[in-house]
Amino acid sequence: MNFNLKYMVKSIKKLVFLCGFFFLIILIGCAGKRDVEKSFLEELTKTTSYKVEGVMESFYDLTRKKVNEFTVFYKNPDLIKVVIKSVDQSDKQIILKNQDGVYILIPAVNKNFKIQSSWPENASYPYLLQSLAKDIANDDNLVKTEDDDTVTIETETKLHADAVPVRQKIIFDKVTKLPTEVVVFDENDNVYLRVVFTNIDLSYNISDDEFDLNNSMSAVRLEFKEPITYPNRAINYPSYVPDGYKIASEQTTKNIDETEVLSIMKYTSGESGFTIIQEYINDSEVVKYQEEVGEIYIILGNVSILKEYAIQTIYKGIEYTVASKELDLKELIKITQGYMTEKESK
Repeated sequence: MNFNLKYMVKSIKKLVFLCGFFFLIILIGCAGKRDVEKSFLEELTKTTSYKVEGVMESFYDLTRKKVNEFTVFYKNPDLIKVVIKSVDQSDKQIILKNQDGVYILIPAVNKNFKIQSSWPENASYPYLLQSLAKDIANDDNLVKTEDDDTVTIETETKLHADAVPVRQKIIFDKVTKLPTEVVVFDENDNVYLRVVFTNIDLSYNISDDEFDLNNSMSAVRLEFKEPITYPNRAINYPSYVPDGYKIASEQTTKNIDETEVLSIMKYTSGESGFTIIQEYINDSEVVKYQEEVGEIYIILGNVSILKEYAIQTIYKGIEYTVASKELDLKELIKITQGYMTEKESK
């Protein structure tokens, strides 16, 4: 009897151990197969600061694109800094949110816009991890597909507050459970924007000084070995004009050496019309400060301001304002895009 009892006790202990072992394996297996979107949302909730680097591809004319590099700094609860660079590093623009408000900085011409805006809560921005998380959490009809290495989550997104929702694909790495790529489509299901993340550091330690307005401006300006000039800039007619519109008037004023130039063009079609203002913006030792009300929107890699009836942006030393009460915002964006694209060689 004693032998049988000892044998039974030993067998029970062995069974309990095996059950525990298999239970642990099941837990590990479940953790490994855990939904990437849930893991991503939880990791993002826990992080107090992060740094993200990547490449932004903005598509136009269906197949052509402009490429920019970007870096995002975030510190809890709502300090955000986005640095957008041209590929040749000759120009940088900054979107900055700190305790004092939301700003657009154009270091090349030492200009600072303070924007009365709820950015980035007012829309979705594929280069911001919080925006991706928000789109995932808010879409009850998201579509998820998998292959051997990645998980793709398809959601709705809005690139500005008044935009018609379009779809985006967020591609996650199965191992890191972090996004590697975001593809945003337009209303016609063509690729409009592609963001590729080259580095995501969710434990990056960031000083508050990174979000200081003056430090952010001066740090970039120190990178310029000499003031940036734009010898080839010129006033131009728009390369895209909506059907039926023709130029009704134009007026250009300039100083003797043509370093200060202002052009106003007006186009009409019946009772409808739009105006294009082009003004040379030069570098100065003193920061030029301007307040605006609107949304922040990136047009072909260039930080722009969407106003109620206009778009304002600075590109290669020229400030463009395209305004109309009759045209919808989509048309104003297309007109503005035309000034940022290179003509194809024949």
